[in-house]
Amino acid sequence: MRAQQFHRLALLLALVWLTGASGCALLTPLPASSTTDERIAAFPTDNLPLEKPATIRWNAYQIPYVEAATDDDAAFLLGMVHAHLRLAQLEIGKRLSQGRMSELGGPSLDGLDRALRTIDYGYAARDMYDAMPPETKRWLSRFVDGINYYKKRLSPHKYPHELSLLAMKTEPWTVLDVLTLGRLASTDVNWISYYSLLAIPDKAERDKVRQYLVDVGLAGAVSFAADDDGVEATEVILSNAKPGSNSVAVSGKHTKTGAALMANDPHLGLLLPNFWLIAGLDCPSLHAVGLMPPGLPVFAIGRNEHIAWGGTNMRALSSDLVDVGSLPDAVFVKERSTLGTRFWVDDEFTIRRSPYGPVITDVDEVPSAGGQTLALRWMGHRPSDEVTAFLDVARASNWEEFHDAFKTFAVPAQNMLYADDAGNIGLVLAAHLPERPAWHASKLILTPDEADEAWSTILDSSELPTSYNPDEGFLASANNRPTQTSYQIGYFFPPDLRIRRLKELLSAREAHDVESMVALQRDVYSIESHTLAQRLAQINEEADFSAAPRSGALWDAITHWNGRYDADSTAAFVFESFLVEFAPRLSQAAGEADVFEEIKGSAHLRGFLLKLLERTDPATVRALIAESLEAVAATGTDGTAWGDVHRIEARHMLASVPVIGSRYVFGDYPAGGSQETVMKRAHPLTVERHRTTYGSQARHISDLSDPDANYFVLFGGEDGWINSANFTDQIPLWRSSTYIRMPLSKNGRDAEFPLAISLQPGG
Repeated sequence: MRAQQFHRLALLLALVWLTGASGCALLTPLPASSTTDERIAAFPTDNLPLEKPATIRWNAYQIPYVEAATDDDAAFLLGMVHAHLRLAQLEIGKRLSQGRMSELGGPSLDGLDRALRTIDYGYAARDMYDAMPPETKRWLSRFVDGINYYKKRLSPHKYPHELSLLAMKTEPWTVLDVLTLGRLASTDVNWISYYSLLAIPDKAERDKVRQYLVDVGLAGAVSFAADDDGVEATEVILSNAKPGSNSVAVSGKHTKTGAALMANDPHLGLLLPNFWLIAGLDCPSLHAVGLMPPGLPVFAIGRNEHIAWGGTNMRALSSDLVDVGSLPDAVFVKERSTLGTRFWVDDEFTIRRSPYGPVITDVDEVPSAGGQTLALRWMGHRPSDEVTAFLDVARASNWEEFHDAFKTFAVPAQNMLYADDAGNIGLVLAAHLPERPAWHASKLILTPDEADEAWSTILDSSELPTSYNPDEGFLASANNRPTQTSYQIGYFFPPDLRIRRLKELLSAREAHDVESMVALQRDVYSIESHTLAQRLAQINEEADFSAAPRSGALWDAITHWNGRYDADSTAAFVFESFLVEFAPRLSQAAGEADVFEEIKGSAHLRGFLLKLLERTDPATVRALIAESLEAVAATGTDGTAWGDVHRIEARHMLASVPVIGSRYVFGDYPAGGSQETVMKRAHPLTVERHRTTYGSQARHISDLSDPDANYFVLFGGEDGWINSANFTDQIPLWRSSTYIRMPLSKNGRDAEFPLAISLQPGG
């Protein structure tokens, strides 16, 4: 699939710079191992620019719990904590968000930087900051002060390994750097779908693939029913990207305690350090525990004394492509940008911004669907205030406050779920979205006049649908279409397999508890794979394998398979081996080889094959089954389990660097799950040994009946310092579904976070 090829190339390019392209970099040794006590001892404690004495408590996993007497001190200490745990991740992310990767890796990354600078993640940062409430500005400023202060107190010879390897020059952070980094984290996932379609050179093929995705999308399940006056969207396009996060809220009517339950497991790239860090905070205006994106001073997923929250990417229409080729040159704003290129001369190029956004097809790496001049109109180029929104969420005590908090939240569009200690649950569509007309569904690229009409009215969360205490007693979201509306929320939703499975699991029990949420997050049953196996069994039920006993044994494994992608399942491996042979044969026979090539590595494949079976002569299907089984039998892979080939690596971003990469792989484990199981594990169509690069990489469960019943775990560890005791120490917990408790009460905190360091203001 072209989108996958593009992202593999982008990842490779983004990693080339990490070699430092010099012999010295290759010789930089890995850091010596360090204990948790040694790492905590490195945290500055005296003569700090604080208003009052403060405390940071740590548990055995080096997870911090900040206790501060003022909000200013709390924000400052959070900045120090983020720098202490993830300084290299922060510094690299900052440069990535600003399109400065060629400063580190040389001319091979010029193209990546051109694309990043053209998008311009920081375009609205100054306006965003200027419009923020004074208290948010203060929170951000003190957080940045904490990052800079920690860096100032850190001796250069104690910098994290990655910065030494790259010979990265230190520079101070600003609030605009934080806001630009936040916009990078808000990248519109629809861009992957745009790229996939625009990269198909033949228009007829592009239209055919798009029509298939439209047809599939019409059957998508929703998270909650619309009000009586809502109508079903009539045209929905599904992308061949691989989103995958799950969020579940269970009403007190269906829990064993009468209080609500919240469970979140975000699915992102599987690299170390993790995208999240776990933290606790207790200060005058905010008392919460949860997951924080490194470099951002907010809890995106978490729990306070009364409510819990989490969410999934909505895959909403936050962007449009606009053909600006007919506009006069005078309307374009042109800016020269200089790339400071390591090991090479600096380079300059021109960025053009139209009234509809930056001209992205000026960058060679962006396909143009036949040479069109395309601008990107993105909601992220408009001012909004996600920081204040998440701060208000963390301070909310009821549904109304939670809902109201998201009015300023624009990107990335999120399905935000809510649960409280009184047993209530809810879902807010947190986004700013154009109220697009019905004709928009048929358009991949808009004219300027169409763009004007489509963006004439912008809706915020107070105007978008919500759900509060639905009759089902639960809410779930898995990047699926959230609800029915008279306007277009989005087109590029994934297949609805995970949301259907979540609803099955939630409906199967009258009363849920933490243990059932744990089981839900580990579920590896695939609805569509199992359905496909059973349908094939029906078509081929009269088959005689007396002359081909090896094929018969394989077929017996497929027909008796339970549909679960457990790591130790041999039947799952047999089924995937069969698909590798059968899928291209059936696609070719049905005249759909071109569509197959576009979706073969995506979650759409099984549904695509089911549709082809409906219109293919059964005799042809039986012949293809026999051919495919014969090909699998010839491989001699009897007894192989799914986890023998389907792997998950504890892999630092440096692991893809040639020559030195192998020393940055810190573990290799069998993995369960597949493309659209609840515990998602994205993978190509192959039975060769492969690494899953995307999937569940953090988990959270809160039982709102107990302020201390909050549980978190990361794939990897809390500490970003390579060879720290806490760099990968949560992997055994994550693999066994063991969670780390994050209490809110003082007694619980004292018990779980026994190591307290006292922080003293300067004289």
